[in-house]
Amino acid sequence: MANFALIVLLVLTPFASTPALAAIHALYAPKGQRVVVQRINVVGRYATVVSRGGQMESRAVTEPILVEHFSFGWQALEIINFQCRLDGHAISARDKALLMHGMPKPDDDRPCKGITEDAGPTADVEAVRRQMHGPLVPYVVATGDFALGEWYGAGGGESLFKKLGGAWQWIAGGGGSMGTADIKKYGVPSSAWCAFGIYDAKCPSKH
Repeated sequence: MANFALIVLLVLTPFASTPALAAIHALYAPKGQRVVVQRINVVGRYATVVSRGGQMESRAVTEPILVEHFSFGWQALEIINFQCRLDGHAISARDKALLMHGMPKPDDDRPCKGITEDAGPTADVEAVRRQMHGPLVPYVVATGDFALGEWYGAGGGESLFKKLGGAWQWIAGGGGSMGTADIKKYGVPSSAWCAFGIYDAKCPSKH
């Protein structure tokens, strides 16, 4: 029973004490196998971790996983199989080069589009990130009393949070992206729709 409780805790905890553990927690190993870390590059608050033996959605993951350090620990952000999954984060060209040194080269899918990085007050973003349970959490956007986080790795989807009594609480979400009709039901003001990257919101072009 104690071992089972430990396994459940590892699955539900969306962060870890080291970059390697954060990356390993995002993967699973087939029965009788284990995930073995091959290389770690740590640059400031970011790290890349490449391993063997781990899978995601029944596919062997041989690309590096990008993780970031927050006040609560390390959290997995992305599988760097595409360049935009690295370029989308606020990392300098020098630091990106250091993070990818000795790592498999990602496919070039530029130009990059859509919401790709955290936005909003740091305390709010981290409070929401701490509650996200997707294997990979590329971004959280917090604005006013609402926050939206994206996750992927076991399917993919979004989680909507609202600040109630000074604390962030999950109120909706699941697989797939939420549209304006979905978030209207939860009182999200139209002023937040573009910040959240809602796919059918009418937002001004950035070009």
